[in-house]
Parts: sequence; structure tokens; C-alpha cells
Amino acid sequence: MIEERRVSIPRMNCSGCLRNVTNTLQALPSLAIIATDLPAKTLHLHYDPEQLSLEQIKTALEQAEYPIEKELPLVE
Repeated sequence: MIEERRVSIPRMNCSGCLRNVTNTLQALPSLAIIATDLPAKTLHLHYDPEQLSLEQIKTALEQAEYPIEKELPLVE
């Protein structure tokens, strides 16, 4: 089963920040970045919770200095 999350990353301010966040997340197993919204500073993620937890995602982003501020409702 795939988990779906939308998160806010307030420190993601420019295309360089977005690239750093994307590179950090692409190094994690079983994670897909479905959509990014730089002006809103959000990411929409899909991942396999059997291979990766939200805590691991949060830790990776914190170590890259782009902490998740909060989870947001999914937008359809």
C-alpha cells in the first residue's frame, strides 16, 4: 500500500532549495515526488511505508536543513 502526503517546507525559497530538497528525497528508497509547488513551499509525496517511514523522510530533510513544518490536507 502506498502512503500519500502533502507537506509544507518553509525554508524552500528558490529553485536551488527545491533542487536540494529533491536530491535529498531522491536518495531515499521507494519515494516519489508527485508534485512540487515552490511558491506555496509544498511537496506532494508518495512512498511505500514498508520501506520508508514519514519519520525517515522528516529526518533526511532536517539533516539537509529543510525541515517539514507540517502536514497539509491532500488536494484533489
